[in-house]
Amino acid sequence: MQKPRPPITIGGYGSTVVKRAVELGDGFNGGNVPLAAVAPLVREIREAASARRKDPDLLHIVCRGNYRVHDTPQGKDRRPLWGTLDEIREDIERYADAGLTELFLEANFVPGVRLDQTLEVMARLAPGG
Repeated sequence: MQKPRPPITIGGYGSTVVKRAVELGDGFNGGNVPLAAVAPLVREIREAASARRKDPDLLHIVCRGNYRVHDTPQGKDRRPLWGTLDEIREDIERYADAGLTELFLEANFVPGVRLDQTLEVMARLAPGG
């Protein structure tokens, strides 16, 4: 029995990449896209899919998110994904509400944090965690 292949997402920036992602792949993979830019990007990707007669609901729309965990609440005007675990969980929901199908949290830019600490944060932020 042949295993289904994982989806192919094409990443980068700009409308040319969006067209390639829809034409050649199964979706789009963005960098650290600011939360305010996610909904317009998702709309652009879905419109490009519809224009090419592809089902926009089948596309994977994935972005990377840099995060930073704080011990105390950072408030409503903070940078998304920077705050307490509860604030970060709320932000993850906001990214999903904006249309992302997946958000992967990037730990490479968290200075001075050990691997065991990063794994604990990932476990606590995982769905059902």
